[in-house]
Amino acid sequence: MSTLFRLLTLSVAMTGTAAAQSVTKGVIKGTVVDDGDLAIPGAMITITSPNLMGAREDQTDANGRFLFSELPPGVYELVVTRNNFVPVKKTRIQVNASANTIINIKLSRAEDGADDEMIIEESRAVIDTQSGDRGSVLTKDFLQRLPAGRSYQSAVQLAAGVTGGANANIGGASGDENTYMLDGVNITDPVTGTFSLNFNFDAIEQLQVITSAFDPEYGQNLGGVINLIPISGGNTFEFAQDVRYTNGEWGPKLDTTYAADGQQLAPTDFDRSFTTILVNTTVSGPIVRDKAWFAASYQLARSIIAQTGIDLPRDYEEHSIYAKITLQPTTAHRLSLLFQSDPTTIDNIDQTDRFVSPEAQGRQAQGGFVTTGQWDWFYSPEVFTETKFTVQKSWIETSSVPCTHNQDLGYHPCEPDELENTIDYTTAGRLGTNQAFDSGNRVFFNFDDRWRFVLGSKISLLQLEALGTHDVKVGINVDVLWRNQIFGANGNMYYNDINNLSFNPDTYTNWFWVEYSNPLSYSSFSNQLGLFVQDIYQPVPNLTFRYGTRYDRATFRNDVGEEIIDVGVFAPRLSIIWDPFSDARTAIKASVGRFNNPGRIGIASFLSQGDLGAKLILGEFFDDFTSDSSNVNTYSPIENTNFLHDKTTIPRSDEFLVGIEREVVRDLAVKTFFNGKFTRNLWTFDEVNLMWDADGYNLIGSSDGTFIPYSRLRTPDIGQRTYYRWDLIVEKVRSNRWEAQINYSFTSSRGTVLGTPSGFLAVPQQTEFYLNSFLGTDIRHDISAGVSWDVPNDPWTTRLGLLMFLESGYPITRVYSNGNVGGIGGSTIILKETVGSYARTVTWWDTSVQIQQAVPVRKGQLFGVASVDNITNWRSGQVAGLSFDNRWIVTQRQNPIRLTVGGRYEF
Repeated sequence: MSTLFRLLTLSVAMTGTAAAQSVTKGVIKGTVVDDGDLAIPGAMITITSPNLMGAREDQTDANGRFLFSELPPGVYELVVTRNNFVPVKKTRIQVNASANTIINIKLSRAEDGADDEMIIEESRAVIDTQSGDRGSVLTKDFLQRLPAGRSYQSAVQLAAGVTGGANANIGGASGDENTYMLDGVNITDPVTGTFSLNFNFDAIEQLQVITSAFDPEYGQNLGGVINLIPISGGNTFEFAQDVRYTNGEWGPKLDTTYAADGQQLAPTDFDRSFTTILVNTTVSGPIVRDKAWFAASYQLARSIIAQTGIDLPRDYEEHSIYAKITLQPTTAHRLSLLFQSDPTTIDNIDQTDRFVSPEAQGRQAQGGFVTTGQWDWFYSPEVFTETKFTVQKSWIETSSVPCTHNQDLGYHPCEPDELENTIDYTTAGRLGTNQAFDSGNRVFFNFDDRWRFVLGSKISLLQLEALGTHDVKVGINVDVLWRNQIFGANGNMYYNDINNLSFNPDTYTNWFWVEYSNPLSYSSFSNQLGLFVQDIYQPVPNLTFRYGTRYDRATFRNDVGEEIIDVGVFAPRLSIIWDPFSDARTAIKASVGRFNNPGRIGIASFLSQGDLGAKLILGEFFDDFTSDSSNVNTYSPIENTNFLHDKTTIPRSDEFLVGIEREVVRDLAVKTFFNGKFTRNLWTFDEVNLMWDADGYNLIGSSDGTFIPYSRLRTPDIGQRTYYRWDLIVEKVRSNRWEAQINYSFTSSRGTVLGTPSGFLAVPQQTEFYLNSFLGTDIRHDISAGVSWDVPNDPWTTRLGLLMFLESGYPITRVYSNGNVGGIGGSTIILKETVGSYARTVTWWDTSVQIQQAVPVRKGQLFGVASVDNITNWRSGQVAGLSFDNRWIVTQRQNPIRLTVGGRYEF
């Protein structure tokens, strides 16, 4: 016991992040009994897998139990032998990340003198009868068989309770409240709270999506967990090359639609363009068999996409590089080193309308790197520690598109004496209004670097005996975040030009211009400490209690080093899982817990000291045009006018989950759950200077005589969400050539705010219209389905895949405009009824199919691939909104029917 105490002390003394603990491994456990259901002690269990460094062995204890922990995800074989019993082999055992695979084995006595052959059985667990969370694990094999968009962001949508786009809404939360993990490391963007990197689709071993009821080990967020488990290599050298070309221009196009009075309701998309090419290479294998493995991948993604009515296409080029080395010098120690980088450029990012000249278009350069070192120490099969250190940098830079002398591209042309790829930071940009062109230069530039330093450790003590068995985990963390940003206007000013008559350049004139004091330059910092302890307690084999808590403390400092936020909170959680028939085919689950989000560093940035001092000067549009100070219409001070309320807490959600899972036939389970989540104290701005009339429709004065808003950051009780969801899920693991996951969800999502920080409190008289409003996640009916089938025509194997999504309409709000409020050209959107109560958009769906045809080759496998995305060409207008005369106006027609062709070779 003293040794265990020293181990526990060692782990707790190490700093790291509980959010970055190893949640990438699985467990195989079970019992061995005879024909009379009596426990068989001393049976030898041996497991092997292409993903496991060497075979592992264990003997059953006095109660016939065995346990293999910290297993890399993959497919395993298990062999059971015991004197006087017929040996049994279990094949195709699927081990998933942070999941238990329960294998109960019955041995038959060998007949005297007989040479009994081994009994071979397939074993594919459908239900985890000891896990309390709700979510999905998508295996590499399943992902490859589906038309999943070749990205993990698209594949995430297959889990129940997930809606939205690349930054998904999970469990009713906004798209900036999830946790993204790579190989168990938190890689969430520290500024935006969204995903921070792209990843080679073919280098994914498993994709885990947890939507609710996760253990304290998983850390802090109000949404879900997206955990990418990458390939790590094996004893066999493997290589795969995949090339795909996508064309979105060949399908049926839609012409302009008009209302009866001639108002354009949707534009034509005959002038769109949509082509992409994706090249993926992966290679892995042994350096020294059972001692050292490597895995590496490279992805090139290039897309040329022009939305409807856009002259210059969005030009996207990404290079994604991944490498990992895993070493196991002894059975007690395992070491790994991971590196990932994804430098990306996106030219012509302004795709809102066609009135943007080439020299005013923007480039976004983004990417970064993640490097992680990990040490696993297996003191015994039941006691082990894991320690990780991670450094991550990500950046987003926006500027003008660099000029080019290649006029065939149509991009920003260089002047004759300019060097290729010159970026102009001195010429002021010109914005156009009323169909006047943006010209001259891009208005703003931005350089934004984000750093994350993580050191994490945990200790696991398994199968402790005390009125049953306990699996105890303890972890501690330090997570350091740093943001460095420079933002400003080219030439420290910009012009706004206007056509007095729409589409008539002869009426072009200068409307106003804005002068800035200087670029904004600042740094923000955050230190976050996390602790967790959890226990998995089984008083009897068919009843599991998972309980524990985590403590998170976060401090944030602004650009002058002032500590502006200092919070610490506990988050207790409990799950109960009951297998009433003790057959590993039924699980009744109930969970309650609290989840906190101490905040991202982007919140602290709102409270920086410095700001862009600015003044607005009237232009030629006004008859008495002059350039003297009397024409200064509005100004903003150099000092930031945002400040913090003196009593703040942190956003939190209290959640419950009840449900039942049952394997109704072999390899197929039906699951149903009811989930409730009550989120409170979301970040919100109110405004303390401006004065409004009794209805909140007109600005009538201010406290200090200026019309400068003073925004106060708060976490009020009124900043809230209430979310309920019922899920019905049919899940079939791969067998007899089939695999499927089909989900239906019914959802209610009400509250005051979805994304944070929000300014819904800025006009107090309007607040009543936000109370109990219908949020954007109030999508009543949501269906997602992924199905794969291998046509029985060997050796010419044909794989078919189907992916379908359907979402009923989301709520929309009728708003009105007061053009006299907000200064030159400004308007304030005003409300007269509850947000989201006016109407709903039409139901949206997307159906995609894929066929992979094997072609015989001497070595390995060669497949031809073809898929059609959005095969019904259904486009309800993803970029659309309600006009002030209450008409649904589509501004861009996206998501056309797309054909993808390509090939894949692997050995």
